[in-house]
Amino acid sequence: MDSAKLHDWIQIIGLFALVASLIFVGFQIRQTQEIAESEAYQNRAAAALELQTMQASSPEFMSAVAKLYAGNDGELTAQEKVTAEYFIGAEIMMIGNVHFQFEAGYLPEEDWERSSAILRCTLSHPFYRDVTSDWQFRESFQKVVDQIKASVITDPSDCWD
Repeated sequence: MDSAKLHDWIQIIGLFALVASLIFVGFQIRQTQEIAESEAYQNRAAAALELQTMQASSPEFMSAVAKLYAGNDGELTAQEKVTAEYFIGAEIMMIGNVHFQFEAGYLPEEDWERSSAILRCTLSHPFYRDVTSDWQFRESFQKVVDQIKASVITDPSDCWD
């Protein structure tokens, strides 16, 4: 075999090796993204579980929620107001994190839609709208919050049936 043909075969083999290595890198990138998505989901689930556990074990929170959704906002004690504000802050922070991960491409749209519906219902309640009126979030999430506040449903009881 002359050197020209040998050179052509070496180039073909090199091309196949290059294509194979690119395919391998593509698989590695996909696997890394799947791991990141899994870790993000696990972190969100752990945070949600912690928040729900704290809410369920807080008599002030349970009392505040009962009064808020019975329309007795004026009957909240100072401790109940503070507790409700802290919990709503944690909930909105979690939803803001879901929004960030959705924008980054780590979450499917249906995950964001679920969180958006929760945010919409939460912000439909006058107490929570007032509490969050001066809060500032990441710019893109702030736009979402502002849009929801501008188009919020008029009857919050629709959310909690």
